[in-house]
Amino acid sequence: MKKWGLLLIGCLVFILQACTEVKETKTNDSKNRIDVEVVSIMDGDTIKVKYDGETKKVRYLLVDAPEMYHKQLGEQPFGREAQTRNREILNNAKQVSIEFDVGEHEDKYGRLLAYIYADGKSVQEQLIREGLVRVGYIYEPNTTNVKDFEKIQDEAKSSRKGIWQYDGYVTNRGFDKSAVKNGLPTEGQSKTTNKSDNSYQFNNTSCSIKGNINSKGNKIYHMPGSNNYDVVKEEKMFCTEKEAEQAGFKKAS
Repeated sequence: MKKWGLLLIGCLVFILQACTEVKETKTNDSKNRIDVEVVSIMDGDTIKVKYDGETKKVRYLLVDAPEMYHKQLGEQPFGREAQTRNREILNNAKQVSIEFDVGEHEDKYGRLLAYIYADGKSVQEQLIREGLVRVGYIYEPNTTNVKDFEKIQDEAKSSRKGIWQYDGYVTNRGFDKSAVKNGLPTEGQSKTTNKSDNSYQFNNTSCSIKGNINSKGNKIYHMPGSNNYDVVKEEKMFCTEKEAEQAGFKKAS
């Protein structure tokens, strides 16, 4: 009788342990990803979702897409392609979920910082693989996936997809329009192909006057060889001083 009692207790302990382990696994899975309803796709790295009863902006972790609506930079090359592809992925998904990293869940602008999944697949990885975003904004400790993202980026870069078609367009601070204006597409592509093919047609490469809009909103143009010319980030390029002045820009002192 004692043996049967001990055996019964042992079985009960085993069952309880097994149930506990299953319960813990389910809890871990459920807390990692949170299903959300997509409200709108703003650009290639920002969306709005319904989260916790509110409409919240979500900034994609560890990636940076060319700008679409920047007050100073305007629309950057491949910005529209990134937005269109982001919209296509999310609108065709039956389930969209977000996942936070181990650090802060929001940035200083109140945007959620998250990884995005469409039907279980990483949206960040898809956009990186297609050459529509760069790996960027890497801030500890929200860096769990950075190594995986960088490996995918290396493949896109070696294949010269999207933003990687033009040497110097992608920088560690963002994107440099002048590299696309003055660059040549990769072999087999034409400057006159349209934007849906990820190629661009630009003005004469002699247009080297940089138009910059500073933080105060002042429009200033910089001539080649002038002070700070090499470090100025241009919003527009001009072929002549007259053209710059007609656009409301003044010559840098």
